[in-house]
Formats: sequence, C-alpha cells, structure tokens
Amino acid sequence: MLNSVVVRRGRDRILDRHDAGSATIVLSDLTGLLDPDNGTYANEILPMRQLQITAEYSSVVYVIFSGFIEEWDYTYAVGEDAAFVTITALDAFRLLNLTNISTVTGASSGDLTGTRIGEILDEISWPSSSRDFSVGQTTCQADPGTTRDVLTACQTVVDSEFGAFFTKVNGVLKFMDRDAIITAHAQSPTVFADTGSDIYYEEVEFDIDDIVLANDVTVQRTGGTAQNVTDATSIASFFQRNVSRTGLLMETDADALNQATTILAARKDPQLRIGAITIDAYQDTSDRVTAALDTELFDPIKVTRTQPGGGTVTRTLSVQGIEHSITPDSWKTRFQTAEKILDGFILDSSTSGKLGTNALSY
Repeated sequence: MLNSVVVRRGRDRILDRHDAGSATIVLSDLTGLLDPDNGTYANEILPMRQLQITAEYSSVVYVIFSGFIEEWDYTYAVGEDAAFVTITALDAFRLLNLTNISTVTGASSGDLTGTRIGEILDEISWPSSSRDFSVGQTTCQADPGTTRDVLTACQTVVDSEFGAFFTKVNGVLKFMDRDAIITAHAQSPTVFADTGSDIYYEEVEFDIDDIVLANDVTVQRTGGTAQNVTDATSIASFFQRNVSRTGLLMETDADALNQATTILAARKDPQLRIGAITIDAYQDTSDRVTAALDTELFDPIKVTRTQPGGGTVTRTLSVQGIEHSITPDSWKTRFQTAEKILDGFILDSSTSGKLGTNALSY
C-alpha cells in the first residue's frame, strides 16, 4: 500500500546549479511481498534499478519523475503486522556524477556549448535519444583535460553559457542556452490568481531579502583576466554583496564581462519577489490538476495576489523548482519561482516584445 510520494526537482535560486532530482516513496508491506530476504520480489530489490512515477488524470498519463533507485530501506518492528519500505531515487544526474572523465574526444576551441556538452556525454556513450539540447550561444575553449566527473564537466560548460541543465521528468537530459531561456519566458504563461478568475492557488510566499543581492560581480574564464563590475549605489545602500564565477570555458573575456554585467543588472537592487506558490492538486479541478502535472522547469507562470486593503501584486515568473507531496488523501504541488535574469526582445511577445523596455541579451 502506498503511503506517500515526495518528488523534488530543480533549484532554489536562479544562480545555483540544478541539483539531481529526487523521489522518496513510502510503502506499507502487509504480506512480506517486499521482504528483501525472502519476499516475492527479493531478487529485484537492488540499487540502481530504474524507477518511474506517473499519474493518470482524465485518461492522460503524466510522468512526474524518472530516475534510478539509490536505496531500499525495509523497517520492521517486532509485533507489528506491517513493514515499511522507503525507496529513495535520484534522476540521471546521479549517473553523471558517478563517472569520471579526463580528455574529451573532439573537444576543440570554438565549439558551441551545446556541441561541447554533447562531446562530453559521448565519452560515456550517453544515448542521443536521451538528450534535448540547444545549440548554444557561447563558444568554448579547448577542453582542459583534467579529471572530473561528467556532471561537473557539463555544468562548467553550462555556467560558461549562462544557461540551464537538468533532467526532464521523462529522464531526458535538457540543456537550454540563453536564447532558449529567453524564448521560454516569452511564451504565454499559466495564470494563477486568488480571485477565482484564474487557476486558484493555496499559498504564496513573498520574499524581500538580501539573498539574491549582487553588487560586486566577478566572472573569469580559464586563462583569462577577471572581469569585475560593481554598482556603487547598491554597495552604499546594502553593503558589498559579492558573486564570483571562475574557471569558466568561454573563449573571450568579452563574454565573461557580458555575463558579469547581466548578473549585476538583474541583482543589484532588492525587490519584492514571489518565491513560491503551492496549489492543491487533490481537488478534482481540471485546470489546477493539469497545471500541477504538466508544468516543467522554466515554464512561465503569472501570479496575482490580492493584498489586505485591496491592492494587488502581479508577477510573471519562471518556474525553477517543482515539488510534489502526495499521500492517499492529499496532493500538494509547490512551484519555486524566480524573476527572469536574462532579457531579450522577441517580436510580437506581450512580455518580451516592447520597444524601449526589453533589452537585447548578449
């Protein structure tokens, strides 16, 4: 019998790297079926078995997690009629983290970031059918040839691009370059509101703090000169808040400077942020359940909150993390969100197509 499922994917902060997605499943074993010693499935209770979690709604099957079992924890208290089995699993990032590489065949100066990540994955024969990659906007130096795990090698390239890299719900590795992130932001958002006119949410979390402040930013490529940009007004108001990104693989210092300038522009001033919203997907409300099951990382959402006194706060946000907490009697889905850090002009977009408002990204 299923007691609970918790799935976590994504990241908490927009400058962080994406962590491995995780799933925790708790089962009650009433008959010894999952006894790891002599149960019916004893020979199948092994680590690194593939696991997928799906949900069916309105005759549509949605995948909400794909990964590999890390641990089976079988707990039995003497005198009890049931044992409890806790299964923990991690997504494909776990495999990338376990494997080391040194040289990368074919990795030469001038590779676009999408090509370079592909070359890294070729070293471990990662299937092309399990990749969903942007081309990339940044060219790379030759591969450094140092020994490191595959995940770190990929993430260094992603940091150089100022892109995103994560595992999709179906287990496919996803790389988004800057252009793909900007384009995703310009799509029509899923709209949430507490007024009943749009998708209803249960809870909204406001943040106005110094966690994401950055007014002294340094970006340095391997073999390059550190590119530092500061904002004196922000430093005078909020003290010095350093962000440093080093060991990157872009070919030019100009790219490093552009990245530093982008971070500074987006993070030098604190602002009221909607950090997360939670929706109740247990109630059989079609748009709410579909939003919980079908929203992916970097999808845009628009959130309106009616404030005490009658005012409203509205933000268009990017989903950076997704958490499902499920039991037989409840299903809560939490979207960790962030304001966009990359901007760009996209013709005919209502959010990114305003002359004099949207800046061209580097």
